[in-house]
Amino acid sequence: MIVGRPTLDSRSTSRRRGRVGAALHRRWVRARWRGDAVQCPCCDRQWAAFVPDWNRPDAICPGCGSHERHRALWLHLRDRAGVGEGPLRMLHFAPEHALDRRLEPLPELERVTCDLDPGGVDVAADITALPFDDTSFGAVLCSHVLEHVEDDRTAMSELARVLRPGGWLVVLVPIDHERSSTYEDPCVTEPSERERVFWQHDHVRLYAPDIADRLRSAGLDVSAERPAQRLSAADSARFGLMQSETIFHCTRPRSSR
Repeated sequence: MIVGRPTLDSRSTSRRRGRVGAALHRRWVRARWRGDAVQCPCCDRQWAAFVPDWNRPDAICPGCGSHERHRALWLHLRDRAGVGEGPLRMLHFAPEHALDRRLEPLPELERVTCDLDPGGVDVAADITALPFDDTSFGAVLCSHVLEHVEDDRTAMSELARVLRPGGWLVVLVPIDHERSSTYEDPCVTEPSERERVFWQHDHVRLYAPDIADRLRSAGLDVSAERPAQRLSAADSARFGLMQSETIFHCTRPRSSR
């Protein structure tokens, strides 16, 4: 399917078009992309293709708005972490709408949503100073948050602190797989320069795969996993996954105190 320009843009589409204009645009996109060549695992709907975002093709589900990382994360939670298979208390930092659709209906999942911005979450909090007791949660989700946090090591320690021994933490961040070490420079503050070197104007670093070492320093066991590589090439393409998308599945050791 050939598309001349992006038709969904994750950069504040609603503010640019207005609420009514954005709703009409989404309706038009869903009609245009009607088909069954791809399937979104977050909403189970089928489409002719995933819609381009401003910076890449085949990115966004026309139905629920999921991006590649959301689809990969849900498949990981369902197939690797067993979410929905039994009672679980979960802390979900900066919750994503595409995952809300899957997680909210689960009867045995007690999910506490949290963010620095108080709008639409259960608890407003700084990730570097979480207002929860030690070992409060059996699971924690933290997707595309740490790249915005100046003191990410303290944030990682906090996430580990509120996790019970034997519990798990899932972390996703943008990663430059060509780098051997994470790049950060506190002198880079200009938004345009941050976008050039950190990939986005509000990022404070560009992670390399060595983020796993930072997570281990917080007392966690870490496994780096790529959901697309667990699937056939056909299924990976059908679900709109990125081959390089890496999920860091971390576990707090049961002997941890």
